[in-house]
Amino acid sequence: MFSVPTKTQYGIRALVHLARIDAASPGAPSESEASAGIAKAEGIPSRYLEGILAQLKAAGLVLSERGKHGGYRLAKPASEMRMIEIVEALEGEVKPVGCLDDSGVCAQGDCCLPRIFWVGLKEAIDGYLGSRTLRDVIEG
Repeated sequence: MFSVPTKTQYGIRALVHLARIDAASPGAPSESEASAGIAKAEGIPSRYLEGILAQLKAAGLVLSERGKHGGYRLAKPASEMRMIEIVEALEGEVKPVGCLDDSGVCAQGDCCLPRIFWVGLKEAIDGYLGSRTLRDVIEG
């Protein structure tokens, strides 16, 4: 069955944590949160979270600051951060099956009728993730 990888679950939890900090003081500059604080609050292994935050930073979704008051903060408002950006930053493009980009990887090739189903599923997932923002997750 389909399942969301733990890394993506943890990444979304970390971003929700940072977004709630932003939401607590609207209009004020974003506050940074140390990765250890995020890890403790969200129950995420600290070393694992560091790798996740590095990926999110490389994708331009979080910013990091060094120093005594350093940490991580959102790179843009939660209302502008699409869930598809987050998922793709952590896992790459969503692909229910490997033949979506290249029908040649399947023994049936272009004659594979179930492939149409898989293409539709991908489009539905991408559409849903593209229509939702991090703010939507926070607001439920």
